[in-house]
Amino acid sequence: MLEAGLCRYVLISYGHNELSSDSLFTMLTEFSGDDVVFGHFGATGGYALAARRAMHEYRTGPQTWKHIAVGQRAWANLNPRAVMHGRPMSFDDYLSSQYVVEPLRLPDNCLVNDGGRAVVVTTLERARDLRHPPAVILGLGQHNPSAQAAQSGALAGSTGAKKAGEQALSMAGVTRDDIDACQIYDCFTYTVEVTLQDYGFFGPGEGEDWFSGGTIGPGGRMPVNTSGGQLSEAYYMGLTPLSEAAMQIMGRCGERQLGPATKTKEPNIILVSDNGGILQAHSCCILGRI
Repeated sequence: MLEAGLCRYVLISYGHNELSSDSLFTMLTEFSGDDVVFGHFGATGGYALAARRAMHEYRTGPQTWKHIAVGQRAWANLNPRAVMHGRPMSFDDYLSSQYVVEPLRLPDNCLVNDGGRAVVVTTLERARDLRHPPAVILGLGQHNPSAQAAQSGALAGSTGAKKAGEQALSMAGVTRDDIDACQIYDCFTYTVEVTLQDYGFFGPGEGEDWFSGGTIGPGGRMPVNTSGGQLSEAYYMGLTPLSEAAMQIMGRCGERQLGPATKTKEPNIILVSDNGGILQAHSCCILGRI
């Protein structure tokens, strides 16, 4: 049964490639360990488990995640470099899209793309003389719960965002109320929800109300992932949110620039997150304008 299933996977994924079921089984077990015998491999499966548990614990689900996917797509349509630029998405489009691993649909998943991105870090003294105003690192924090999804006692969270966020805000000498925008690591829509929840922007079960009404999109009261993020701009891992935050602080974002052009707050302080594993590791960075 297992080998037959894996052979079907070979036909779907590799076409005419000469890869035996034994070779594929070895490859998948090296990647996912014992989970592979249950058909569970890949990040989408792990996050789907966490998202499904959150639906039970937090009363969340697609009616919450649609606001994240659609809000970020609206930002992507202001970003000519976004993969999804010129491809608007409605709530109906989201809810009619195919599942990848239930309950996560295709727009709940980050993009897969090639490319590169870089940021330059230097001293504030040197940065003062550069062409653009600098994005200053005000605070940093990190926390690593490190529980594998299959072993986790709290599969839906909390993530490391709570402690990492507290550390970063404390170092920066600001509070959550001072944040003008967030650039959140968004491998999946649910990641955005649980990260903002653990940062304290809303409580468990309150996500749908918080996201409703265009909260995170252009014109919203708390812009999130203003490039389109990994869901709709491009997948550059932690550099997607970090580079966007720096460019927003520096005023280099054109049509999507925070401020009057997008009917949002001027970006003086932006919170940036990064996430690793299946909600196993978390870092938070606060960038500011001087």
